[in-house]
Amino acid sequence: MTGVALGEFENNSFKLEQPPISYKLHITSDQNLADGIFIDFVLLNNSEDDLSVLTWNTPLEGFYSALFIIEDQYEQPVPYQGLVEKRTKPSAFDYQLIRAGGNVGTLLDLSSVYSLRSGKYKIQLNKKTLQVIKNDMPMSICQCQTDIMTFTVS
Repeated sequence: MTGVALGEFENNSFKLEQPPISYKLHITSDQNLADGIFIDFVLLNNSEDDLSVLTWNTPLEGFYSALFIIEDQYEQPVPYQGLVEKRTKPSAFDYQLIRAGGNVGTLLDLSSVYSLRSGKYKIQLNKKTLQVIKNDMPMSICQCQTDIMTFTVS
C-alpha cells in the first residue's frame, strides 16, 4: 500500500508524484492462531534525501497504541488490548532515520494484543499520518492511504 499525490498535467500526459514516504503492509491470508498472527510493515523513503519519521503510534515502535483497525466476519470491531503510552514531547530517540531510497520494517504478532479467534477478518492501518523531518527541520506530516486487507485465522 502506498499513498500518492496527484501531479501536474504535462504534455497531455497525466503524472503521479511519488510521496516522500509510503508504506507497505503484508499479511498472509491464512494463518494458524497457534503460530501467531503476523503482519509485516515496511516504511519506504521514496525521496533523494535522508528522512526521519516519528515512530510514535506506528508499527515501528511496537504495540503502545491501537495500530490497526480490525473487524471480524460479522463487521464487529476487535478491540486493542495492549498498552497505551502517554507522552509529552518527542526526543531525537523517537525518530527513525530512513536513508534516501531505503526502508525500515518490522514484523508484529497481532494475537499478542488483539483477541483473535478462528474466522475471517478485515484489517487496516489505524494511523494515517506520519511526522517527517528532513535535515533536522520538520518537513511535513505525510498522509498515507490505507487499504483494507483480509485474512483468515484457523
